[in-house]
Amino acid sequence: MNNNMELKIVIGDKLQHLLKINGLKIVHLVKYSNISETTLQDYLDNVRSPTLEDLVQLAELLNTSIDYIMGTSDFILDTWDCDFLGEFIQYSSVKIKEHFEDRQNLKVPYGVNLDTVLFGLLTYSSLSRSGRSFEDLSEDEINVKKEAFTEIMSIFNSCITISNQDCFDIKELRALNRNIIDYLFGDFSFVYERVLKGLDNNPETTEGDRIQLLKAAINQNMESSQMALKLLRGLSGSEEVRY
Repeated sequence: MNNNMELKIVIGDKLQHLLKINGLKIVHLVKYSNISETTLQDYLDNVRSPTLEDLVQLAELLNTSIDYIMGTSDFILDTWDCDFLGEFIQYSSVKIKEHFEDRQNLKVPYGVNLDTVLFGLLTYSSLSRSGRSFEDLSEDEINVKKEAFTEIMSIFNSCITISNQDCFDIKELRALNRNIIDYLFGDFSFVYERVLKGLDNNPETTEGDRIQLLKAAINQNMESSQMALKLLRGLSGSEEVRY
């Protein structure tokens, strides 16, 4: 065996497929690249391995990746293709699964490609942006996160279903969104209660931040109490309400 023998890389089949789906011929590649027609024909006939420079040019001209041309990826990822979004979601789901299994030691429990991508986006929004991963969580915390993500994805998919109905009215989604906003920031929100409970467990909070949070919680409670008294008076008619 010759140890000096180099591994031959052939791209003929992939190149031929890319030319076909793009409606191009070899003359188009010759016109817009620095690759000669003879060299391109050798690539198509699998008699010559491409140079890195030629691979870069071909990938750019055919709007794909070097990995696809070399046969190390099954995804063309041509942004001009009508099926690009579907292929991109499929590609992303594969990479996200690999990331969770290889980096975070977590098996993503979703078979639908879009749900896998949503799981990745939710992880990024709630963990990754702060430099954390599932490896930093306890088993109970992981289960809570996964359950929460499942419910959020269910809400997302339900909203998509609603928007695709023939009788869809944008007011329906606005009403759902208002309910969430009212829960978070409305008069009877439990946000500040959660904040107060978290103050004792967060020694990194500065004294100035603690003061502001406590003032906001007091004001929120006062507003909630006044609203509750107003509603109670309305329910009691003219009868005086003592507090």
